[in-house]
Amino acid sequence: MNLAPLLLLIVLAVLTVNCQNVPQERIVGGYAPVPHSIKYIVSIQTTNRQHFCGGFLINRFWVITAAHCNIGVTRMVIVAGDYSLAIYEGTEQEVYPHFLVPHPHYNSTSNSSDIMLIKLRAPIYLNSYVSIVLLPKQDSSIAEGTMCRVSGWGYTSPTGGQIPATLRTVTLPVVSTEKCNSTRSFNGSITDKMLCAGYNIGGKDACQGDSGGPLVCNGRVYGVVSWGRGCADAEFPGVYTAVSKFRRWIDNTIFSYYSRFCHRVVLMKQTQSSPLLNNLLNAEGTRAAHIPGWC
Repeated sequence: MNLAPLLLLIVLAVLTVNCQNVPQERIVGGYAPVPHSIKYIVSIQTTNRQHFCGGFLINRFWVITAAHCNIGVTRMVIVAGDYSLAIYEGTEQEVYPHFLVPHPHYNSTSNSSDIMLIKLRAPIYLNSYVSIVLLPKQDSSIAEGTMCRVSGWGYTSPTGGQIPATLRTVTLPVVSTEKCNSTRSFNGSITDKMLCAGYNIGGKDACQGDSGGPLVCNGRVYGVVSWGRGCADAEFPGVYTAVSKFRRWIDNTIFSYYSRFCHRVVLMKQTQSSPLLNNLLNAEGTRAAHIPGWC
């Protein structure tokens, strides 16, 4: 008797029972991309390595995600270079956050300004598995119907299900604010700092667990997965934070941080505190102090 098929059935049954209460589902209506082809996405996990939100790298030290993903700086870890959350692939880079900067006008009731910057304690090493993604210019728009890609490790179905814990992605058309705000849809809840993407008939969407992930259009991140009504419902596209409305805030926040950092460097240079200065530069992991026009 060939025991291989029987053993396989037993293993699958055990996995099914053990995974019934674990939210492993992913993007609705999407597919698994080529491993490590979406290099800018990160998994934001609890310190016991449970994925709960997505994000994306904009440089080696900074990640963008949704403000509603804020569970506290001491309770999260950022993982770049991941594809399957279920196995260790050797491509992952785990970095703890240094501090979090949720947008000061974030409102959890209206979902407005649902965007957050994460400063990393150490730089991410850019390689063939990890890269940064470009941002749009301030107030730049994206045309209705433009096809965009959203990726993440969130639910594949509003009602559940289970698949291997690999990254998923789906392409969606941009929906006009007017249409998204119609009485048949969100009825006026969409602000000029939000972006909608999805199909009239539903079926494809981001979902819970994809929050904070990137909506990429024409090679730039135009949206951050924010909220919606259900997942992939007809007439209710996914709602994203419009990154172009916050580009100036992003740049100013990062510039402000390095300005304060350089002020500390200048003070240490003036007091000739070389050991302290070296420790500071090593801790920050930045060459800003040696860039002309900076410190």
